[in-house]
Amino acid sequence: MTRFKTAPITDVVPRRRGTEPSRRAQIRTQYQDALKNAVLDHHEALVVEMDANDKPLTIRNRIQRAAEALGVSDLRVRRRGNRIVAYREGDIPTG
Repeated sequence: MTRFKTAPITDVVPRRRGTEPSRRAQIRTQYQDALKNAVLDHHEALVVEMDANDKPLTIRNRIQRAAEALGVSDLRVRRRGNRIVAYREGDIPTG
């Protein structure tokens, strides 16, 4: 026959594990931080050096998504060989 018992809830409920953000969220945050640091805080260009397995379109899209999240509307993204350069139109010196 089946036996029934009682137990405190804290003993039977699975413990919550601390969850890390997903890989996608970590990459998104990394690009936002880099863009904010270079373009917004220091008024410089962000230069991303690509590895052989990096896809230029993916890097470009990540930079553009980071700019959208930060509210940067006048960002220019250009490819220069194995580098992608991002800068604000307003930060170009005239002369």
